[in-house]
Amino acid sequence: MEETPETTTLEGDPSVISNEQTTVFVNQAPVLPVQKNKAAVVIGWVILVLSAFGLLATPLGLFADFGATDLDGNPISYPTSYFVVTILTSLTASIMGIIGGWKMTKYEKKGIWIIFGSFGVNWVGGILSQYIAGDAMGSAELGAGLGIMTGFCGIFCYAVCGIIVAIPLMLSDGGME
Repeated sequence: MEETPETTTLEGDPSVISNEQTTVFVNQAPVLPVQKNKAAVVIGWVILVLSAFGLLATPLGLFADFGATDLDGNPISYPTSYFVVTILTSLTASIMGIIGGWKMTKYEKKGIWIIFGSFGVNWVGGILSQYIAGDAMGSAELGAGLGIMTGFCGIFCYAVCGIIVAIPLMLSDGGME
């Protein structure tokens, strides 16, 4: 007896199977907001206020000639270049400090770098003004010595101030943008 094999047929409507890409999220945990550190705001306001005082005190540099004497007690008169260097660097550094402090209160990293720039402008201006003041006293060696001492002391002082300003950068998740 021979058996005939049963044939089965597939019935239905043929359709095109679409192969759509789907996105699978592996981490389904809730996103926790980062608490922004208040150190940036506090340091930014301190820099802003100190720079504003510096800006207000800049015109007092015009009175540097009043009662100025050399080491022997002889009256001296500073050259115009002293006033130009002192006032321009003070104005520039103060304005940069105000802008940098404001940006720092808004959690912008750019503010920290602007404040570092104001430190640099102030440092160079201090060295130049001391060199010019020593020149006005009739001793180029004294001016160079004052400029070098101002430079060395300034590096130390601005390094300490720079570390204080950079505190928000050193904090993990400090919220700086």
